[in-house]
Amino acid sequence: MQYHVILTGDIIHSRSYESAEWLPRLEGGIRKYAKTFDIFRGDSFQAEVSVENCIRMIFYLKAAMRQLEGVDVRIGIGVGEIDVMDKSIKKSSGEAFVLSGQALDNLSKESVEFRSRWQELNEPMNLILTLATRLTDQWTTNMAETVHSALDNPQSNQIELTKIIGRKHQSQVSTELGKANYIKINQVIDYCTQEIKRYVN
Repeated sequence: MQYHVILTGDIIHSRSYESAEWLPRLEGGIRKYAKTFDIFRGDSFQAEVSVENCIRMIFYLKAAMRQLEGVDVRIGIGVGEIDVMDKSIKKSSGEAFVLSGQALDNLSKESVEFRSRWQELNEPMNLILTLATRLTDQWTTNMAETVHSALDNPQSNQIELTKIIGRKHQSQVSTELGKANYIKINQVIDYCTQEIKRYVN
C-alpha cells in the first residue's frame, strides 16, 4: 500500500498586494519541494510533496509569504492513498486529496491542519503544528526573510547568511533567528517528519 502527501492551500490577504508581489514567492516555494502542483483561482494551490519535504515546505512557504506585511498561507495536509494520479493534479483523486481538502476547509482560527487515517497521529501532529505556527504568527517581515534564507541555505553559517540577506551585522541575523524561534521550528520539522515516516514507510 502506497501513501502520498497532498497539500491544499490558499493565501491569506492576497488582495492586499498585486499578484506580481506574492505569486513568485508562492510558486518558487512550491517548485522547490513539490513533485507536482497546480496554482488555481489566483491564490489557491495543490501539491504532492514527499514525506521528507512536506512539513519543511509549510514553514518555507510561511517564511516566504510573511515577508509581505499581513500576508500568510493556510494549508491542509492530507496523507493517504491516491486512486487516480493525472498529469494535471486537479484531475487526480483519492483519499489523500479528500483529507487535504477537508483539512483546509476546516481551518478557521489556525493556519495548518493535518489529516490521515490514523487518529493517534493526527492529534499530536495538530497540537504541535498549531503551537509551531503560533510562533510564526509572531514573525516580523525581517524575521520571515531571515528564516526563509536560513531554510534556503541550511549549510550556511550566520556570517554567510548575513551576506546572503544583505544585513550589515551578523548580530542582526542571530537576533532575528532567535526571536523567530528558528531552532525550535527546525526541531518541529524534524520531529513531525519522523512521525509521519513511522506510519507511511
